[in-house]
Amino acid sequence: MKKIFAVVALSALVATVAYAGSAPKTGINGSLHDINAAAGYTDDALQRTCVFCHTPHNAQNTAMAPLWNHAPSTQTLTAYTWASPANAAIAFAPDPLIGPSRLCQACHDGITAVDSHGTAASIPTGSTIMTSSYVDALGNTAKRYIDDLSVTHPIGFQYSDAFTARGATELVPATSGFIADGQSATLLAAAFNTNARGALATTPKKINDTLYGGFMTCASCHDVHNSVNAAPDAGHNYNYFLLAQEEGSAICLSCHVK
Repeated sequence: MKKIFAVVALSALVATVAYAGSAPKTGINGSLHDINAAAGYTDDALQRTCVFCHTPHNAQNTAMAPLWNHAPSTQTLTAYTWASPANAAIAFAPDPLIGPSRLCQACHDGITAVDSHGTAASIPTGSTIMTSSYVDALGNTAKRYIDDLSVTHPIGFQYSDAFTARGATELVPATSGFIADGQSATLLAAAFNTNARGALATTPKKINDTLYGGFMTCASCHDVHNSVNAAPDAGHNYNYFLLAQEEGSAICLSCHVK
């Protein structure tokens, strides 16, 4: 991954090179999650893409992901601190990196080698960590790794707790789908009004589908396999692996009614 959303970040997914398969919904090969295609990292000797995270045999024994093949992150991070007293009842898991977030951090923590993976028929394995920065669209320097959860969209909490605390006038039910690509600015503006949301088209993927045991994680916003994520409107060029577009803040409005 090259980014965790700020909602959840997360600007770390910004690409500096246009890879052949980096467009949304084109799959993992050639995407920003294809380490073989990323400059500065050690390629897999057999040019396998999936091997940096998965292996068919002799995988790590983890319940968080099938056939996991990457060194786990040992990082300990402080959870986000709620700014609103109304959120005080929304508890975080003991480990805010619960579920796939811990796996995402195996590349995005700035201390674990992105290009390391199981050694069977895959020598050499890499030792390059994600420490580089880039200049974002606003001219600011942004990191490509996460070492402080207090400045990202909160993860590691139960979405149902948030819905109970904030209510249907501020959050949509977890049975709702993400806002589909290509909605008009007028319809997206109406999404700020909970009574007008019914006019928005949504994707088959529901918020519930992206939760880990009900917990919000990195994968609640990002499609790591680049297969069902949102494509930008014509004239825009980005791929943050998001499940809804940046245009009109569709990714934010998929959950929030603000």
